[in-house]
Amino acid sequence: MSLASWLLWGHLLATVVLVGYYVLLAAVVIPAVTRAPGDRRAVVLPVGQLLAAIERRALPLLLASVGAFLATGISLQTSASQYQGLGEVRGAWAALLLVKHLVVVGMLAVGSALDGFLVRAGREVSPSAPGASLVWTARAQAGLGVLVLLITAAAQGA
Repeated sequence: MSLASWLLWGHLLATVVLVGYYVLLAAVVIPAVTRAPGDRRAVVLPVGQLLAAIERRALPLLLASVGAFLATGISLQTSASQYQGLGEVRGAWAALLLVKHLVVVGMLAVGSALDGFLVRAGREVSPSAPGASLVWTARAQAGLGVLVLLITAAAQGA
């Protein structure tokens, strides 16, 4: 397998880990630990502490994925035949990659906000549902991740 193939494999794996975590958090974990009014199921940890524990456990994997995603992405982009140079946006491929990079910057910002919400939620002592800010931020991060995948697929065809 060529170096380009290994880089692409690493880039895709990092993307799947990163996006998969946020989709799983927004679509499965948060809804699973959110108690409906009147629900008497036992809660082992307060919800915020549980979410913070999940985040702490996932953080090394997420940081490694972000590092791999950025390193392989830069290498793949600069070695692509469509790449015209930094700041040169000619053609659909370059335009899609520019949009993708803007979405990735948005993901980094939303991810930082989400991490802050999870840290604050980890300090709670009551078994209440996560705050609306945390829920919407997790959903936004998952949506941005899916958008990155869609843009990447579109760029492959451009």
